Amino acid sequence: MLYKAGGLRASPSLMALSEWQEKEKNALNCAVDEEGCLLDNLTLELRVHPPEIHIDNAGDPNYTIVTIDSANRPGSLVFVVQHLTDLGLRIHNARISSDGGWFHDMFVVSEINGGKVRNQVKLLSIKQMLNIYMQTEDVVANGDTTDDVDKVATTIFEVSGVDRPGLIADLMQLMTQNGCDVRSAAVWTYRTRVAIVFSVTEKGRPIPDDAKTMRLKEMMGDILFNSQGTHSVHAENLKGIVHYDRRLHQLMLQDDIEDWKVKHRVQKYTKDRESENPLEKSNFNTYRSPKYDKPLIDISHFSHSNYWTVNIKCRDRTKLLLDTVCTLNDMNYDIYHATIDAGSDGYSHQEFFVRPRSGEGEFDEDEALLVKAMLEASIERRFPKGIKVQIRSMDRFGCMATLTRQLFEAGLSITRAKVRTFATSNSSGHTLYIMNAEGGAPSNESIEKALLECGGKAIQEATHDGTPLVNSHPFSFKFLQRLPHPSYGGSPESYDAKYGSF
Repeated sequence: MLYKAGGLRASPSLMALSEWQEKEKNALNCAVDEEGCLLDNLTLELRVHPPEIHIDNAGDPNYTIVTIDSANRPGSLVFVVQHLTDLGLRIHNARISSDGGWFHDMFVVSEINGGKVRNQVKLLSIKQMLNIYMQTEDVVANGDTTDDVDKVATTIFEVSGVDRPGLIADLMQLMTQNGCDVRSAAVWTYRTRVAIVFSVTEKGRPIPDDAKTMRLKEMMGDILFNSQGTHSVHAENLKGIVHYDRRLHQLMLQDDIEDWKVKHRVQKYTKDRESENPLEKSNFNTYRSPKYDKPLIDISHFSHSNYWTVNIKCRDRTKLLLDTVCTLNDMNYDIYHATIDAGSDGYSHQEFFVRPRSGEGEFDEDEALLVKAMLEASIERRFPKGIKVQIRSMDRFGCMATLTRQLFEAGLSITRAKVRTFATSNSSGHTLYIMNAEGGAPSNESIEKALLECGGKAIQEATHDGTPLVNSHPFSFKFLQRLPHPSYGGSPESYDAKYGSF
C-alpha cells in the first residue's frame, strides 16, 4: 500500500548495477565490503536467489519471449535493453514492472530482419546477461563471432563540442601523427553539436604513457575550442565492449540540457528547432531514412500513486526503446512500470510510469517540458541527414585520417559515422553519412570524385560480413539507398522485413 500511495521509494544510495557487478566479481565469498561493513540485503539476496531468465521459443509462432525475474538495482532495465540491442535483436513488445525492489520484465523479440532467436551463442548470452555468477568469457557479448573487439584492450576517447567542417578530419589526423591507430569509432551530429567516441591502439596496445594521453587530450581540447559553446574530452583504457550508442546519448544529452536551460523559455527553444534549417521545409528529408519521424510525447501526473506518466508514439524501429529508457535513466528518472507495443500500423506506443530519483517526486511542469524535449531529441537524432556511403578496406594504419581529410578538402562534411575493424579478416568497414560543408545535400558525383582521388574503387554490391571487396585498391565504396523501394507501400516494420534495416 505504501507504494500505491507513493510513500515507499527506492533508496537513492543503492549501488548501480554496473558498479555492483564489478565489485561482486572480486568478492563472491565475502559478507563485508572493502570498508568492513556488512553487505546490503539486496546483494545477499542476489547471491541466494540469482536472476532468473526464461527464454520461450515455443509460445509464439513468430517471436522469442524473454522473461526476467531479479532483484532491482538502478540501471538494470537499461542494461537489459542495451544487451538485447547489442545482440542485434529487435524488441517488439515489452511489459515492465519493478515495484518493491524486485523487477519482473517480459520482452518479445526477434532477429533484426525477422524470425525467432535460434543462434545458440545469442541465447546463452541472454541467459547469462544479469547473472555474474555463471558468466563465461566464451560468450560473445554482442553475438557477433566475426569480431573479438570485447577481448582487445584499447584507449577510448570521448569528445563533444560545437561541430564545424573539418573537425573530424583534424581529430583523426592528430591520432595518426602521434602513432595511434583508430580501431573503431562512432560519430553523431545533431543541430550544432557533435559527439565522437573512438578507440585507438599504439602498436597493438592501449597508449602506455599517461603523459602522452594527457597531451592528446589537451590538443583535442584546442581543436574543439569554440567561443560559441562548451566542449569535453575524456580518455580511459578499456578491455571489452564499447557501448557507443549509450555513450553518445549521454554526451549529447548533457549538451542538449545545457542548451535548453540557456534559452530559458521552452517556447523559444521549440521555435528555434522548427526553423533551424530552412531546407527542412523542402525536399531535404529525402536525405533521411524513411523511418525518420517526429514523436508525439505527452507527460502528465498520475496523482493516485504519484507517478509521472510518459506516453510516446512514433514510427517503430530498432533501438527505439534503447533511446527512450537511456534518456529517462540519464535524467535520473526511475521506471516503475512500462508497456511497449509495436502496432501493425508500423507505429510504436510506449507508456512509462516514472518518478524522479531524488526529491519527493512532485510534478513540475517545467521539468516535464525538459524531459519531453530531451526525449524528442534522443529519438530524432538517430537519423542524420546525408548521403549514406559504405566503405570497405584492408585494415590500414591512418585510413580514417586519409578519408576524412579528403572529404573535407572536397567541401564535404560527415554528419554521422560508424567505423569498425574486423579482427578475423584483418579488414575495416565504415558507414558514413555525408553532406556538403554548408549543410546542403551534395551530389553522388562529388562524393565519388573525392573518394576516387584518394584511391577508392566504386562497386555495385556491398557486403556486411567484414570481407574486403577488393585487394587492388586501398578501399572500395558503395552508395547505400535510404529511400523506400518503389514497390514498398507499407509500414517501416514491413519495409525491414522485405528490404532490410537502415
